[in-house]
Amino acid sequence: MPLLVILLFALLEAGAEEFSGEPYLIGASVANNGSSGALPSRFHTATRYLDFPGDFGDGRLLLLEMATMPLFSGLSEAWDGALTYGLDSQPQISAFGQIVATPDIQSLPLLRGSRQDRLNDPAFRPSACDGCNLMRDMVYLANLNFMRKYDGEFPRLDISSRPIPIRFSGGVTVKYFYEELEGGDYIAQNLNLDAGISMKLFWGHDPISKVSDRNIKLQVSGFELLPTKQQSEFGGARVFESMARRWHMSASWEEAFPAWESTVSAGITQKSEQGAWPGFGMEWDLKETLYLRGGMDSEFLSAGASLAWKAFSVHYAFRRHELGISLYQLSAQVAWP
Repeated sequence: MPLLVILLFALLEAGAEEFSGEPYLIGASVANNGSSGALPSRFHTATRYLDFPGDFGDGRLLLLEMATMPLFSGLSEAWDGALTYGLDSQPQISAFGQIVATPDIQSLPLLRGSRQDRLNDPAFRPSACDGCNLMRDMVYLANLNFMRKYDGEFPRLDISSRPIPIRFSGGVTVKYFYEELEGGDYIAQNLNLDAGISMKLFWGHDPISKVSDRNIKLQVSGFELLPTKQQSEFGGARVFESMARRWHMSASWEEAFPAWESTVSAGITQKSEQGAWPGFGMEWDLKETLYLRGGMDSEFLSAGASLAWKAFSVHYAFRRHELGISLYQLSAQVAWP
């Protein structure tokens, strides 16, 4: 039944004017922002699938994650919640919700006359906008994700060597968003589909300890796969903004240092919306308790950190905004094995 609803939505005809606008894109997982999304953290989070739908952690696990991006310099405030449940050792289902509020949006009056008129005649100049109507933009997001993994072995070229364990995983995400301008006359909504696949080689696997100290991972993800149009309505006029398909490709490498009880990870990613230069990120963790991250994406630096103790963890992520304003996000997670 849900698949039928998705297909019917995708086949809806645009009944009004069409134009190419800026679609609303769902953001990245909080814990991954510290590496610019170029590297999936070794610390499994409930929202990781937002960046890499084909990658997830151990099965038989229940994760609850809450996150916030505090209001800063008049920008948006975001509240996230995610729940992940491993049905058994292979399939996993996740639900994600987000509310984004942007307050104090001014409804400015139209300017009278030309620029020259306003320079020469004070009567054409606008008065102070103390009584301007202040509006608030609200965005509501809901995601439902399903993933599954398959384990196998990859033979080495040298027949005398032991085979390499390999893991394939894939996932699909159904996502919906609804936006409204409180105090104004604007709404927008869209229903779409993401998908991703992942291949992980446990190159340094020890068959005795069943631990790998060197791993290689390749991932491909596609976003806005359904040929839908984002439906918007402003002042009673309905328009349809085309949803451009996107893709991400990434490669990452993990190297463990048992003597130091730490692991170093590095990765690069190429995004269809990013341009010619790939993003990159690094992560270092100590005893799987302290995680430090850094990276660059679209010429913007970012950094992050996580602190884990037993079933609890807290996360901090910083990224430079394209407007030159620093944004930071905080999250916490609890796990039940």
